[in-house]
Amino acid sequence: MEKLIFVTGSISKPKSIGPQIIGHVCNDLGIWCGRNAREITRGWPEVERAYNRWFRGRSRNDFGLGSVQFVSVKKTPTNRLVRVANMVGERGTRHKAGSRPIRYKVLAKCLAIVGQKAQRIGATIHLPEIGMNGSKEHWPVVLEILRDTLGRLRVPVYIYEKPLDTREKMFAQVVNPPKRKRFELIDCFVKARAGQR
Repeated sequence: MEKLIFVTGSISKPKSIGPQIIGHVCNDLGIWCGRNAREITRGWPEVERAYNRWFRGRSRNDFGLGSVQFVSVKKTPTNRLVRVANMVGERGTRHKAGSRPIRYKVLAKCLAIVGQKAQRIGATIHLPEIGMNGSKEHWPVVLEILRDTLGRLRVPVYIYEKPLDTREKMFAQVVNPPKRKRFELIDCFVKARAGQR
């Protein structure tokens, strides 16, 4: 791997010059959720809309585990050419103790696609710490996958870390998840069902 650069900040504010690809992991249920997804929506709401259209048209397109959707965004903080890669690498959205919604082989396939695209257009790759919202076990495995999939490509890879206090809070929620109100669970279920129609 040419460069693996760790920076603190938001994935929606990439810190490099030239063309950029921002990658993040999505689920296969058509539910746009998670901290990184929210950050991307705040910066570029058209990315969430593109993901929703992709899911709704899944009977006529390639949506599914292992697929990647590249969305060109209309504006960035510095007006650079940016594409967001929606990588479908999670089966479902549950993060129970011992569960692994991230599918490692599928994630490797997605990252390989992103790496090839970045190499072709001369872009840098920008990723969150994939899996940090789930189990602590994910990140070391993901690092190995990054080395295997992007290591052979001469593409700089930026990893966006959360500030230490934020990361500690995230881990605390994984160990002791907050109790969700019943209506929140029902709302999530209704959204999932609506997306499957």
